[in-house]
This record gives sequence, structure tokens and C-alpha cells, in this order.
Amino acid sequence: MGIQIKRIGHVGIYVSDFERSFRFYTEIMGCKVTRKTQQPDGTGSAFLRFDETHHDFVIASAPVGVDVSETIPPRERLVQQIAFEVENRDEFMRALGHLHTNGVEIINGPLTHGIENGDNISGSGSRSFYFLDPDGNRLEIFCDGMKVPNGEMFPRAEYADAIRDFMEKKANKVPVAADD
Repeated sequence: MGIQIKRIGHVGIYVSDFERSFRFYTEIMGCKVTRKTQQPDGTGSAFLRFDETHHDFVIASAPVGVDVSETIPPRERLVQQIAFEVENRDEFMRALGHLHTNGVEIINGPLTHGIENGDNISGSGSRSFYFLDPDGNRLEIFCDGMKVPNGEMFPRAEYADAIRDFMEKKANKVPVAADD
């Protein structure tokens, strides 16, 4: 048996322009500041939080000579994405509107991960949309992700074959009989 991890404690990323990223994560994303340190040369780091936890997210100036800017193609980045969960659909819509109002381009979505989108039986069912931070890191806002009880696989065997059959018939436009 492996380590029983409860959750990810925090994520830290390097940024190319500390002040620009600090403004983005505090003013646009709404992170609260636990601690900010800054050097005379403009480099710095910040411990940011979403609620009462000491820190959930850390940004720090990239070391000299390390390019973490938006010029790096998505497939060459070390971090694939960072997902931020919001409480419910209302907060999801509020976040979408807030980002749009502040000029942040939504690069994918809104969408639902799962059969609701017509394809992915193993999707979480979460509502999501994606956008980039100032350095081009892919960020996700999501809500309504399903829970999978410990020890179980998803989708559950009790309904997986029936859902796959349903999806196949739907894709082939075979009418599905409705119960009256």
C-alpha cells in the first residue's frame, strides 16, 4: 500500500515577470496574499491563498536564464495545467464573466467533461473552461466534479457497458426507446 495522500497542499510555479503575475493572480484570480518578498532587481516570490490555508499557490521569479514565458509552446511546458475548483455553477459563471470582463481570453470551453459532451464516458462530469496566465500557463476553472469512492474504478462496471452501448447507438443515430 502506498502513501495515503489527503490532497495536494500547494502548487508553485516560476514566472517571467513577477509583478505582472502577482497582479494577475491577486487582482484577476482573487488570490489573497500571505507573504510577498521582493528584491531590488524586481525578482520575488509570493505565498498566495484562497481561504484560511496559509498558502495554496506560490509564484516566484524564474532563475536567470530560465525561460518560462508565453513564448514556450504548450506541449513543451513542464506544467500541463493548473485547475482551480469553484464552489458551484453560480461561482463558475461568475468566474467566467469576471475573466471575460478583465480581458482574459477563454481558450477552450465552457464545456462538460463526460457523456454530456457526447463522448467521454470516463470524464469527471465537471464543468470547465480554460485560459492562460500571463506566462502562457494553462489554467482551468471547474466545478461539479464527481467523487469516486476509494478502491473503485470509474466508470463503474454496473453501468459502463450500458452507457457505452447507449453512446454507440446515439453516435449511429439509432433511436433509443423511451420508457413511458
